[in-house]
Amino acid sequence: MASFKFAAAALLALGTTSAFIPSNYFGPKAIQQSAVQTNAIYNANNARSRSSSLMVVSDPTEVGAPGGGGMFTASNAENRRILPEDAGDRPTMKIVYVVLESQYQSSMTAAAKRINAGSDNMAVECVGYLLEELRNEEAFESFKKDVADANVFIGSLIFVQELAEKVTEVVEPLRDQLDAVLVFPSMPEVMRLNKVGSFTMKNLGQSKSVVADFMKKKKQE
Repeated sequence: MASFKFAAAALLALGTTSAFIPSNYFGPKAIQQSAVQTNAIYNANNARSRSSSLMVVSDPTEVGAPGGGGMFTASNAENRRILPEDAGDRPTMKIVYVVLESQYQSSMTAAAKRINAGSDNMAVECVGYLLEELRNEEAFESFKKDVADANVFIGSLIFVQELAEKVTEVVEPLRDQLDAVLVFPSMPEVMRLNKVGSFTMKNLGQSKSVVADFMKKKKQE
């Protein structure tokens, strides 16, 4: 069962990689640019939320829903939870993910729905959290409960230090029991959580290399 879920997780991750990795991502220079761009997005969104309480970025899966979730505190992970309508005898794989903005999660939602509707071999439960939601204690507790019984964790663009520490606090103790951990450009401590089969990034930043030097520099900023 574990190997089956691992294979499914790898396929699902490969199918949604473009949604989590910027198209120009390649090498340490691009990682640095990604971090700078992410920080710019983060600052711009905070500025917008301060300037007007009415300016909310809606979740693409909540079109037409009354009181739809916004970019930060107005959003709700439960509105992004996908459950198989009729799993039957199919094994169910649970995926939990954390992304910067709601726009990044639409492909995960589509992939989960497609698998649930078209696969005779497996079903998927999928729930996503926006990075800023983890500042909310209730949302953070819900995140911890979801990760505790998840098969796969996916994270992307986690460049806010205090929130990176929150993600690491939850995922790291459960890393060994997860079938796969897939983290795209993020802070070093979150990147080290990566594991897919025998592949691991646990020692990232601990050897001398251009990437290691960059990771250490980001850690000190």
